[in-house]
Amino acid sequence: MPASSHGRGCSAVSRISLLFLVLSAALWGCGDRPLGTGVVLWSPDESLLRSASVVSVLSQSEITDTYRVSADELAEPLDIERWRVELHDDADRARTRASEFASALEGNPSLHARATRSALPVRSEPRAAAGNTIYRLRENEEVKLIGRQPEETDLEGLVSYWYEAMTATGERGWVFGYTLRLFDPTDDTVVVETGRGADPLIDLLLQNVWRPVYYLDMIASRAFDLELFRPEFGLFPQPENRQLELVLPYHATIFEYEQIAPAGSRRYVAEGTSLQITFQRNDELNLRYTLEGRQYILAMQRVPGDIEQFIENEIERRSAVYERLLERGPELGSDAYGSLTLMPNQQFAWTGFQRLVPTAIGPQALSTGRIDMGLYLSSALRRDYDGALAFRFDGEQTPASFVYQLLEGGIRFVWVAPQNIRDRIVQSVGVSPLTVFMSAVTE
Repeated sequence: MPASSHGRGCSAVSRISLLFLVLSAALWGCGDRPLGTGVVLWSPDESLLRSASVVSVLSQSEITDTYRVSADELAEPLDIERWRVELHDDADRARTRASEFASALEGNPSLHARATRSALPVRSEPRAAAGNTIYRLRENEEVKLIGRQPEETDLEGLVSYWYEAMTATGERGWVFGYTLRLFDPTDDTVVVETGRGADPLIDLLLQNVWRPVYYLDMIASRAFDLELFRPEFGLFPQPENRQLELVLPYHATIFEYEQIAPAGSRRYVAEGTSLQITFQRNDELNLRYTLEGRQYILAMQRVPGDIEQFIENEIERRSAVYERLLERGPELGSDAYGSLTLMPNQQFAWTGFQRLVPTAIGPQALSTGRIDMGLYLSSALRRDYDGALAFRFDGEQTPASFVYQLLEGGIRFVWVAPQNIRDRIVQSVGVSPLTVFMSAVTE
């Protein structure tokens, strides 16, 4: 509620009015005096209000984290997220900032950019230095450009501008433009393509994230081992630092090279390191290197799509499959093999399973554990079974793996020996498999 014309501000006249005033103040502040002058860094709608516009900031809301702004081009005040606006106490300074903003981007303050590779660092200052990375962009992640250094920088042969950028989460920092694609969203015009070196294969190496070849195998088979299929595994070039960061499930290292130099047909060396790189074809390369006295040879490929999205989809799939199991329970029982309770978050409790020890269940198994839904059926088994899973008992390292059928009134589990599972895919169940039928327990 705004202050009165007699200047009494937000004084209370009763408990009810005081409560109303407090809520109003929390929502939009108190008083008619504007908070200051703002510069719109990232407009939510360029057709309504252009980036680099100077606006009067009328009030703010702590609850919705927004400013209420007005401008000549607006028919009425507009609520806009605070991170999109740079607030100034001095109107002249705000106008100067808006002018600098527009001129730094050559008169086009609407410019956006997309990262052309994963893990592109956003830095606290326009230089490549250890410890100044504040954020990493995903491949194709969009940022709003809000500034640019006046001169291009040469980072060991990679020539581009340093751009000041803002992410959709409000992070602000500097990105080297070598691996950015600049565009104007108002007409989808590509303004600047990323820098290019003299050797297209070196460009290909440095502008992409490379993953172990098993990533593509898992995507093709739709059989994901989420311990091995993770966004942090791969070869991550950092050309601005002259580094190639390799992170794998079993080790990680950073190759700090002097330059990437040709060493034969489609073969290169990262000088100053043990790393040799051979291109098999444009989307596959072999790495050869020595680490702690041991030599490694590793095949890597570019992987289309978003790794995190693949993981999210797989987690959702597993949850949906588990829900189908819960529909047959959650209480299941067998006269011979005990009582099984399926619980939320893929947890279980199983008592009375002693007849399955040690053939199917290890001798150290306790009565609780977690169900691993990351097993898959081979094509030959899909006709006869609905799925596969593993009971990971607390206290026991070896999981108890089963394929299963969803039947009227219960679930039939068929034990699978470890040697019949390859790459988390059940290949067969053997000649005379151990079978456990658990019927639904009804009250």
